[in-house]
Amino acid sequence: MKKIITKLPALLAILVATACSNGIKTYDGLYIVGTQGKEVTTTLTVDDVPSAIAVNVAASETVEQNTTVTLKAAPELVDAFNKEHHKNYELLPQEAYKLENAAQTIAQGKHISEMGTRLTIINRDAMKFGTTYVLPISIDGVKGTSMPVIEASRTIYVVVNQVIVTKAADLDAPWRFYYADFSNNTGRFDTHAMKSVTFEARVRFKKMNSSSVKWCYSVMGLEENLCLRTAGSAADGWKLQLGDPNHMDSRDVLPNDKWVHLACVYNGETGKKYIYINGELQAETTDSRRTINLANAYGQNDLFYIGQSANDDRCMEGWVSEARVWATARTAAELKNNVCWVDPTSKDLVAYWRFNEAQAQGNKWVVTDLTGNGFNAYYFSWPDGQTPNFVDAVRCPE
Repeated sequence: MKKIITKLPALLAILVATACSNGIKTYDGLYIVGTQGKEVTTTLTVDDVPSAIAVNVAASETVEQNTTVTLKAAPELVDAFNKEHHKNYELLPQEAYKLENAAQTIAQGKHISEMGTRLTIINRDAMKFGTTYVLPISIDGVKGTSMPVIEASRTIYVVVNQVIVTKAADLDAPWRFYYADFSNNTGRFDTHAMKSVTFEARVRFKKMNSSSVKWCYSVMGLEENLCLRTAGSAADGWKLQLGDPNHMDSRDVLPNDKWVHLACVYNGETGKKYIYINGELQAETTDSRRTINLANAYGQNDLFYIGQSANDDRCMEGWVSEARVWATARTAAELKNNVCWVDPTSKDLVAYWRFNEAQAQGNKWVVTDLTGNGFNAYYFSWPDGQTPNFVDAVRCPE
């Protein structure tokens, strides 16, 4: 035992020296600020133009002389980034931005540049409405030092979000909701036998608070078939729930008076269904049915409801910005990356309602299905004859 103890200092010295040697080899060098950890992205939210963000470079130790580090856009990296991180971002169009001060200087005796490279969005007309973009910016060249570039921190990916200002349906009052009729299955989709389905909605609950006595606030769907709703109480809060058959609850409690994106996915090929909050998987379960009939719902006259389900008071009592129905099992990345808008001509998009306004058609108020498939949403109110209300200045993302 004594011999072992006397050798410990020498062993520790060897271990420390090895760790330091490995650290220098792996971590010493030049890098883009913000990429030191696992995260390699930064976000620029564009509300108006110009909008700008700075990208700085640094060294792991002070430089012995003035060092110039040149950055450049690296569009060739977008596809690999999307594949690795399960995204579907588009490359930021060259006409939409300018990159200034590409050559940064780290002054002698310093370890970080004094002025960063500036990415400025100058033209939103060059950007597609509602699309999330990315621009990789990489270290291209170094002068004035033999210090290497840390490869894992050579590139930062600037994710560019566009703020959309729109409206939302105000369903705050009881017995206000919309409905659609999917009984006509002679169009592009067999709505009576959907092999895969996704429901999405961006909503803001207004009455899920300490004074509520309701157990359920329904979002959208078909009661006892495929229905996205909440379940809970004022004491415990309300969770997202996918109703029977084989219902399941979310891991997290839903917020009140805050915009959230909610989704449920049914995949007939795998026999599973899932629920998501803001693109994050919350729960999954099995479902042995081979197809879903969008014209089959308990207590709803076989209609598809938005903001209510069944025939008792399960009204959402909140705001709905938009809702969608897909004939495919959307992935978490697709849900997360397309919260604010999707192209109405997207493949497998069955119905798409943006609740900006309603048009009077006879004695009904109608929100148009933007896909052109004809599944318009009709306003219901009780007492009958109420005019639909809308909330202005709804921002996405907030």
